[in-house]
Amino acid sequence: MDDHSYDAIVIGTGHSGLVGAWYLAQAGWSVLMLERRDIVGGTCVTEEIFPGYRGSSVANSSHSLDPRIVGDMRLDRFGLRFAHPELGSLTLFTDGRALVPWPDREKRRAELARFAHGQSDLDGYHALLDFYRSVAMRMQVSFYDPAPSLAAVAERFQTPAQQRAFQKVMFGSVADIIEEHLESPELQAFFAGTAVATNFVGPRTPGSGYLLLQRPLWEESMKSVGTHDENDLMMRNAAPMGGIGAITEAMAAAGRAAGVRIETNAEVVRILCTDGRVTGVALADGREFRAPRVLSNANPKLTLTRLLTADELGRDWYALAEDIPMKGSSAKVHLALNGTPRFACARSDKENELFLATNFRIAPSIDVLQEAYNEAIMGRWSERPTISGIISSAIDPSLTPPGAHFVSLSVRGVPYHLAEGTWDEHGDALAKAVVTTLEEHVPNLLDVLDDYHIYTPLDLEREFALLEGNGAHGDIVPGQIFDSRPMPGCADHRTPVEGLYLCGVGTWPGNFMSGVTGYNASHRMLSDARLPRPDTDPMAAVEDSIT
Repeated sequence: MDDHSYDAIVIGTGHSGLVGAWYLAQAGWSVLMLERRDIVGGTCVTEEIFPGYRGSSVANSSHSLDPRIVGDMRLDRFGLRFAHPELGSLTLFTDGRALVPWPDREKRRAELARFAHGQSDLDGYHALLDFYRSVAMRMQVSFYDPAPSLAAVAERFQTPAQQRAFQKVMFGSVADIIEEHLESPELQAFFAGTAVATNFVGPRTPGSGYLLLQRPLWEESMKSVGTHDENDLMMRNAAPMGGIGAITEAMAAAGRAAGVRIETNAEVVRILCTDGRVTGVALADGREFRAPRVLSNANPKLTLTRLLTADELGRDWYALAEDIPMKGSSAKVHLALNGTPRFACARSDKENELFLATNFRIAPSIDVLQEAYNEAIMGRWSERPTISGIISSAIDPSLTPPGAHFVSLSVRGVPYHLAEGTWDEHGDALAKAVVTTLEEHVPNLLDVLDDYHIYTPLDLEREFALLEGNGAHGDIVPGQIFDSRPMPGCADHRTPVEGLYLCGVGTWPGNFMSGVTGYNASHRMLSDARLPRPDTDPMAAVEDSIT
């Protein structure tokens, strides 16, 4: 086999692509990975945003990382190490208080009592978790199995009470479900902020009830393969030493050790096809590589509508792909601090150290979260943005100069399409609004702030190929889950083009930085290689399901 011919080519070196490439190589396949940027990892990267300051530049956390994949790839042998901060999260409120959900159940109960409106809220907190667990168990959906249809899942809810629960989760708002269980605005905001953190929805958006179900479904999926580690709302934290990019760097090293060839600065501009099947890829620099199978870790809409023509994909399929919703919802702001930030809610230096090492979120109330979403759908960003963040250097001081810190902030409810002006004009103003909002909770912020940087939704699209700045490659909400993710007829990682597969988080089950979509896609490819392709028309099946 020459240097331009492989068993499989993987487009993009995000974590899902790296996982998929490793499993293919373990099966004995020759695998080439092609990355448009000069660094592997996609959005899961540690970068030097400011001179001497390194940190997680896009993705912040790895709570959902599949322990089975970590074990299979033996990532510890390739330098991956985790710190285990005592806290999993910190929710900040406008009155200077903060909700600290301690992993220890007794300490957590005492913390909840500070905000609860009586015993009913303490009971309601656990009842809300139990409600979502019961729905997840009744669904019997494993993230390792082929995507089910909505109709098949609905049939598993048989009694009137079960059916009502299903309808609330799939078609109701998360605010309605939360308010049924809790009266405390702070406890409500804790759950609502978790729910809407990565999707372009408000807590009162129909269908947002599903958003708190993704974690319980993942817990049930891990339990089915023996890797279950109960972690309610990710209250226990595991942070990679070296920032989020340490994970993908270890994955790349594991891939190379398995024989995977990885090329950076290699942008794929076209997937090559002949007679309805893949034959390779063409790069921006004019090079071509050949393979009978291509696995795309890129956004599925980008893959199907920009790397293929309508004739190559099929015009009906192309029209479906163009209709995949891709609403941008996020921006990133990075801060270089020349000293230690002090949280207003910290009652001691020791407590401040605990807070520095955890994920924090500014989510004052359901109404504030909803108002930010309302502004966004009108093409405006809120002057009081919803923020979540992590201070990687508090966990690994080697990322910054001594005594300094790097802060990575995710800003939610930020529209890609602006009603007035452009993001090149608005970016700096949004970054300053984020700093002002954070200063309310970190009073010494301006004293230690050395510099700031922003990726607007447009920047995220330009730099990381995130269409409209959507980090999930499409919101993980009803209508974009199960066998409709990324679109009907493509939920099993196959596409209408024979030999072309999809593996990014835009495929089912999404699940952010878990690696499971790469695991599933690679195993689908290996299975298909041993079996003849079914001689059926998948578009006919889609049309039958619609009619």
